[in-house]
Order: sequence, then structure tokens, then C-alpha cells
Amino acid sequence: MKKLLSKILFVGTAGLVLAACGATTTDSSSDSASTASSTATTGNVLKTIEENKQLRIGVEGTYPPFSYHDTETGDLVGFEVEIAEVIAEDLGVEAVFVETKWDSLIAGLDVNKYDIVINNVGVTEERQEAYDFTDAYFESYGQLAVSADSDIQTLEDYSGKKSAQSTTSNYAQNARDLGAEIVPVDGFNQAVELITSGRADGTINDYITFLTYFEEYPDSTLRLIDEKLPTNDEVGIILQKENTEFQTKLNEIIAARTEDGTFKAIFEKYLGEDISVGANN
Repeated sequence: MKKLLSKILFVGTAGLVLAACGATTTDSSSDSASTASSTATTGNVLKTIEENKQLRIGVEGTYPPFSYHDTETGDLVGFEVEIAEVIAEDLGVEAVFVETKWDSLIAGLDVNKYDIVINNVGVTEERQEAYDFTDAYFESYGQLAVSADSDIQTLEDYSGKKSAQSTTSNYAQNARDLGAEIVPVDGFNQAVELITSGRADGTINDYITFLTYFEEYPDSTLRLIDEKLPTNDEVGIILQKENTEFQTKLNEIIAARTEDGTFKAIFEKYLGEDISVGANN
């Protein structure tokens, strides 16, 4: 986790320059991106993407090291940004990034704001009822972070505590399963703020997020509980249902780029390790 971390920005998005690695648009200005490739849920998404020469990709844009803005250039960067760009290139189209807050990110598929979401979305049975996923392109696990002076020492101690979480995330459900009360936040940055100000006891997030955070802020007053959450997460690209041709094409690209080492190189660039599915088996 040595490269690019000094350029990570753990702050809000207001005032950021939105020049991206490929085209980008913010949540507030996404109407043009939403209409650029009009498709119904049951339509042929792949055909429309190919005709319009654009793949519209939903991301947060404030979630290092997945997708975030470089503090020096303002460019949208991150390992999921680069993976999305590879996929768009393999489809022969332009990558257009649409930045949206997490709690409305997946729902943006319902109103055709974008074609796919690539944003550390864990594959869950509940999500699969409403959406389709590609095969997983990496796997990870969650961890709990608390204030350094907290009396919380184990996951079991978290029962009855206040957990700062995006309410629709699988990490919010992890917190509920541990008996914690959810304090809603827009994202990781706000969760850290609530913990440091004493308004929340902790937050659960991807261990990759915490690795990045502690690399950037070695003097942070947060500390990790040295236990993994009980389930590992397989992360896939999420898309509208009933688009089998598109889903199959995405799976073919994921398989090819995993096999040829393209994704491995991207993971190692940002994380210093390969987190591809099966890489650590």
C-alpha cells in the first residue's frame, strides 16, 4: 500500500475539480448522462452501449482507494476506476463516470442513471433479488474501527453501541447483526468524523479502506479491532436484471483480464497486493 496514497483525499466532495480519467459527471449534473443512453430495464443494454459508444458507470468518487479524486490533479482515480476503464476499452466504448452518494447509488440503476455500478458492492442474496451481478472480480472482508480510547475490545463488545454506517450497505447489516445501533452517514469520511467527535462508537468497513486510511493518517485516533467480520465478501459489478447478453460479456472480460494479470497489476499498483478472487487460496 505504498503508491498514490499521499494523493488520497479523505474529505467531502465540495469544490473538487471533476476532471476524470475518462468522462465524469456528478450526481447533481447527471441528467445528461442519464439520457445519453436511454434503455429500459428489459432492453438490450449492450446494444445501446455499443450504439452510443459510452459505458455509464456509477461510483461514489469519495471512497479511497476504490474511487476518489487525486488531491493534486483533481482527476478521478482508484483501482475500481481503472478496472471500469479496462472494461469500457474492451467493449470498444468510452467510460463515463457518474458520481453518486452510496445510499442512492444502486437505486440509480432503477432510473437508468447508468449501466453498471462498480463500487465495492458485495454480492448478497437480498441484492440479487432485484439486480444481477457479474462474477466477482475481487474479494475482501470487513473490520470494525473504534476510537483508540474505547472500551470496545472485541466484536462482541459492540452490542448496544452506535455504529456510523451508510444505511443500505452490507456493513450496516453487519453492525446490526452485532447488536449495534446505526447512526446514518453519507460515507466513510463522515463516519470517521462522528467517531472522532464522540457521536459514534465505531464504524465497520472494508479492510482495504482502513489500510488506506491508516497509511495516510498514521497518527489517527482510531484503532482496528483485531477480528474479521464472520463473512468474506465477493465483490461484483451490479447491473439491471434481464440483460443476460451484457452480463455474459462482462463476465468474459473479467475472466480474461483476471487471467492475463491486468487486474492483478491494478490491485498491486494501489494496494501492494493481489486481491483477485482465489489469489490468496
